[in-house]
Amino acid sequence: MNSREKIVKIMESEGMSSKQFADEIGIQAGTISNIVNGRNNPSLEVMQKVLNRFRTISSDWLVLNIGTMYRPNGAIVEQQALFDIKPLETEGVAVQPVVETKKEQPQNVTAPKEIEKIVIFYTDGTFEER
Repeated sequence: MNSREKIVKIMESEGMSSKQFADEIGIQAGTISNIVNGRNNPSLEVMQKVLNRFRTISSDWLVLNIGTMYRPNGAIVEQQALFDIKPLETEGVAVQPVVETKKEQPQNVTAPKEIEKIVIFYTDGTFEER
């Protein structure tokens, strides 16, 4: 199912006309008309607006075509990530994925600099070292 078909399916499921849907997600009616009629594909901004307005729609389904249209049990999330990450299951125990970051080692580490000598030049052409 392509993005256009998914937008149409959401509108049908929510019982909305193109105009109502456009108003709900905050875009021009002409923009949604172009998407529904196949003239344009929905932009990332449109997809984000759909996900922000319809919190029960699965972002994995909408963007990646993975899973079902609605989140399990119609779950509503307060702050939605673009892609849902599900915990891994290992023998009935939920395991959260671990992401390791590599710390960069400092390059060319040198000892702090110390003043070795100061040279003072005078206007008469002489100088003095300290």
